[in-house]
Amino acid sequence: MEALAFELKGKTAFFKKPDVNANVYFTYSQIPKIALLGMLGAIAGYGGYHEQKRSIQEEGPTEENQYPEFYMKQQHLQIGIVPKGDRSYFSRKIQTFNNSVGYASGEAGNNLVVKEQWLEHPHWTIYIADDGSEAYQVLKEQMMNRKTTFVPYLGKNDHPADIHAVRIVHLQSPNEVERIHSLFQATDAELGGFARITKKNQEKGYFYRENLPYSLDEKLNSYVFKEMICTNRRVKTINQDVMLSEVEDRIVSFY
Repeated sequence: MEALAFELKGKTAFFKKPDVNANVYFTYSQIPKIALLGMLGAIAGYGGYHEQKRSIQEEGPTEENQYPEFYMKQQHLQIGIVPKGDRSYFSRKIQTFNNSVGYASGEAGNNLVVKEQWLEHPHWTIYIADDGSEAYQVLKEQMMNRKTTFVPYLGKNDHPADIHAVRIVHLQSPNEVERIHSLFQATDAELGGFARITKKNQEKGYFYRENLPYSLDEKLNSYVFKEMICTNRRVKTINQDVMLSEVEDRIVSFY
């Protein structure tokens, strides 16, 4: 099977957690699939939440505007995400800045002090499996020809996305799965222990786990979460429904 692959990087990124009640806005540690679909929608030229809201106001709720267009068109895409950070993590720092536009805040002087936690120098390898859909073909044509309809960014327009090394790769069914190199759902596999550190294998064990936005609720368009994992722990068993492929010397889970 064919897949579209590319390197996704940025100087910074911010994928806001919606459930924070504090004076600092925190970010997810990895790019959620919803945010990635939004970025791909910008490349393809699909509408987002603003266009959906306008359509509902003008036409009322319909099947066509049940979701934002980018999600309606691309929700079926099977995507693999391989973090390239140190043990799958990226460093994070709190950034403080002022928002002094008149409508920003009811604060004295109309000056809102904003504190956000940003990822620093994030980097992922992204794989999109060819499912024969129009959405895949549009992305393939746009990205292979280095075209984009809107500016892609990493969570907010303060964080432009650096997309390079766009290529076509071929997915193969793995003969044996010792570990999974990408993000995968916690229910996809039963994990064993870490591999022993030897002279040939100097890699230290790591284990990342986080609830990430996975899909959109059909009624409210709120996030539906899945517990996602990235680790070098050994795989004992794999759920039969999981799409695992071997590509570029990696075992990648598509979801």
